[in-house]
Amino acid sequence: MEKRSEFGKTARLAGVALAALFSPLAQTANVTVFVTGSVLAAPACVLNGNSTINVNFGNALQTTNIDGSNYTTPVPFTLSCTGNPSTLRLRFQGGVSSFASGVLATNITDLGIRLLKPNNSTLNLDEWFQFTYSATPPAIKAVPVKRPGATLPGGAFSSSATLLVEVL
Repeated sequence: MEKRSEFGKTARLAGVALAALFSPLAQTANVTVFVTGSVLAAPACVLNGNSTINVNFGNALQTTNIDGSNYTTPVPFTLSCTGNPSTLRLRFQGGVSSFASGVLATNITDLGIRLLKPNNSTLNLDEWFQFTYSATPPAIKAVPVKRPGATLPGGAFSSSATLLVEVL
């Protein structure tokens, strides 16, 4: 019997607690929140006709002549925007080489690809480059570089990056 009375006390206490939670005496305040704003549609831009950009250094690179200057090659891409945006920016994202920050890694450990701005200064990976929109996109270039003091093996190399363009 004693166990039943303890159970009964517990059940009654729980019932009182639940009744207090759902009691009509509880007060609630309501207020309406209005959220407003404007969504601006950015001009639509198409990068390279939605096709892959291929930078081909050819088949005549001499490993001993790769010095960060030789074999500079344009990154050929097109940019078509509607709405005539004035200012845009671009950046490349990809794997960073193990020997130089901001240089794109390749499948050959001691070989990387440095990207260059139109003035031939370095465009590091993940660095935004701002430019004015025109029918001709900025002349970005790529150049193979090697780890200082490294002896490169012969053979094919490859790398990949993502090019992002943003309207400001």
